[in-house]
Amino acid sequence: MRYVVITLVLLNLAHLGWNLGWPLTEPEAGESRALLNSGLTLVSEFDSRNLQADSEAERLCSLVSGFEDEAEAAEFMAEAISRSLDAAYAAGQSGRERQYRVFLPPTPSAEIARLILEDLAARLEAADVTADIGLVSSGDSQNAIALGSFDSATAAVSLRDRISALGYSPQIERIQPEPERLELWLRPTQSGRVETPEWLDLTRERPNLSRVENLCQTIAQAIQFQ
Repeated sequence: MRYVVITLVLLNLAHLGWNLGWPLTEPEAGESRALLNSGLTLVSEFDSRNLQADSEAERLCSLVSGFEDEAEAAEFMAEAISRSLDAAYAAGQSGRERQYRVFLPPTPSAEIARLILEDLAARLEAADVTADIGLVSSGDSQNAIALGSFDSATAAVSLRDRISALGYSPQIERIQPEPERLELWLRPTQSGRVETPEWLDLTRERPNLSRVENLCQTIAQAIQFQ
């Protein structure tokens, strides 16, 4: 028994000496890390964004038409902007450029027109002349042979001369552009639509104007508001 006690004492002394000679190292403190941006959105911020998106989705724009000329449209736009409304010309307002149509005059019957069309197609192919030809089946030019439409008078004359060399007598008709229809978009900035009293004030001296409402988001990509 005495030897056991002596052995335990010696072991404890050896363990104490080991710890004094080689102390345990403290673990290094970990570097602080910045908080990751997880992309989370506060509930209040999320609700605010949703309300704004819903408001924009329900906003109505007014398509205004009936202007007598560009001066009236410009004056109306200036007054609308002064009332804190966004205004813009509707897309695709510019009128078509003048065009020139090349054709063979109408024949007495559709059967004759088809025979002429077949003969002309063969002659064009033999002469290596390209033309967009076709039979006019209705309208004032019924049974005429359409040879093509061109933006340039020079191109129309060139085709006429090449077809004339094949034994035909094509004609050229100038197509006048359609009158331009001026239209403006109005977009409210503080409300869901251009309210009726505000519209009546804008058109008090312009009874010729009318409007059609549509969702603003459906036309926002096609126009540039001022």
